[in-house]
Amino acid sequence: MFVNSNRLTDLLPFFHKKLDRLYGERECRNIFLLICDYRFGLSKPQVFSGDYRLTESELLEINSMVKRLAKNEPIQHILGETEFYGQSIFVGPEVLIPRPETEELVDWIQKENQDQNQLRILDVGTGSGCIAIALKSIFKSKAEVVAVDISSDALEMAQKSALKNSCEIDFKRLDVLNDSLEILGEFDIIVSNPPYIPEADRTLMNSNVLDFEPEMALFVSNEDPLIFYQTIAKKALNQLSPQGKLYYEIHEDFGRQMVEMMELVGYSDITLLKDLQGKDRMLRASSKP
Repeated sequence: MFVNSNRLTDLLPFFHKKLDRLYGERECRNIFLLICDYRFGLSKPQVFSGDYRLTESELLEINSMVKRLAKNEPIQHILGETEFYGQSIFVGPEVLIPRPETEELVDWIQKENQDQNQLRILDVGTGSGCIAIALKSIFKSKAEVVAVDISSDALEMAQKSALKNSCEIDFKRLDVLNDSLEILGEFDIIVSNPPYIPEADRTLMNSNVLDFEPEMALFVSNEDPLIFYQTIAKKALNQLSPQGKLYYEIHEDFGRQMVEMMELVGYSDITLLKDLQGKDRMLRASSKP
């Protein structure tokens, strides 16, 4: 036995002892509460009531989780899922873990298009499917959602998340750098959160990202960091409806370059939006003047 009691509350000091140095006291406590929620379905008051007692197998499972956390494995991977815009999304090494900034992108799309009667939406590079699932959950029957990705493994995981959230989404395998979007038809909204981190930034990133999340969904070459944005913009220009909009999540350092590139490609009404941290993070453009 690695703890003296099987009371759930008595495990918190064990978490702090093993993980505070790596995560900090506050984050360690949050991870503990997250595990209690996902694994045992317990709210914070229920956790600290002191009533819940763990079985031997549950204690062993918790100990295994702590060992994995001590190796910097993301808690989302350990639990196998995370929450995004109120939806439960499956995650693993096949896909990026959804970030809070991406929720801001979804929120922007919702606010600008909530009065539309019918929408056809394309999510390019869907990964976990978080954006497509969130938008389908928001617009429901008003929206037809198509989501594409180059990774079959990512599409399989995204499909499972869509089924779990009762979202009907048309998932297709497509290599946006080499395949045409014409076969998919016309869309009112095209959205993408493509790879955008230059290789030069690799040394600035934490091991919990580098060691556990897919590189192909993260990095682009230093020489051509806007390759996905420019390619998608060119291909989307003819696939957007007359009032269609293209939305991007972007790298905070490339806001001005993104605006200039979109103007050159032929877009109008280009808007750069900062995230809650004050960083250039989102861009929206229209296909027609």
